Amino acid sequence: MIGWGLIVVKEKGTAHMRNAMGIFLSARTGSIAVGLPILLAFTLATGFSASAQVLDANKQEVKLAQAEGNKAQEQINSLDDDTSALESEYKAVLQQLDTLRQYNDQLRELIAAQEAEIIVTQRDIDRVTTIDREVVPLMLRMVDGLGQFVELDVPFLIEERRNRINSLKSLMLRADATPAEKFRRVLEAYQIENEYGRTIEGYRGVVNTADGRQITVDFLRVGRVALIYKTLDDEQIARWNKAGNQWEAIDSDFVSPVKKALSIAREQAAPDLLLLPIDAPEAAQ
Repeated sequence: MIGWGLIVVKEKGTAHMRNAMGIFLSARTGSIAVGLPILLAFTLATGFSASAQVLDANKQEVKLAQAEGNKAQEQINSLDDDTSALESEYKAVLQQLDTLRQYNDQLRELIAAQEAEIIVTQRDIDRVTTIDREVVPLMLRMVDGLGQFVELDVPFLIEERRNRINSLKSLMLRADATPAEKFRRVLEAYQIENEYGRTIEGYRGVVNTADGRQITVDFLRVGRVALIYKTLDDEQIARWNKAGNQWEAIDSDFVSPVKKALSIAREQAAPDLLLLPIDAPEAAQ
């Protein structure tokens, strides 16, 4: 029993062993059955207290370690989120940069095209003065030539055509009209005269008779090959003799064809074949 008590004390530690030996020796004259349970109870209580303290300390360390780990994990998560945001922003910036590069390349091509147009426009501007010097005399000759043509032509709508020529002559003297506008008006007058040669027209006007009277008549113009008039009462009918440059009476049998032609010209009847007096074609020179 004494040997077992010593062995137990050794397992619990040197300090406890000395205390147990003191108790055992002091009780040499006493009962062994009383000293051994006291020794065992003291030893067990002391051991349990130390183990509890160590366990509490370990728990505190574990809790601290867990807290530090959670804090570190939160930092890692925050850094990961920041990294993802920066990566997304970086990709967006790269895409925007690529778009801007394409846009800049397109702008460079547009600028190059505009610079080429500027060169052409500047060259045209430099030639404007020369063009004006050449075009203005040409327009003046065109107006004079058109006026002579009207006076030598069949005398249909003569006042209207003369007024058009006079308007062109006045336009040539206006400083506020551009050469382009003047040239456009001249070409327009030429086009109108050209249209007269391939159209049929019926209109009412006044004709001067040989005895100096003015009578109201219906004129029929068939291109430039025939100009005929008849009085409103159908009593007189005449045609323009280009060779003699005067009016000459024609047979009253042409009254009906002329009246039908006037209806066609005024779009009051459908087109049809007509029998009208015209000058014979001249032989080519």
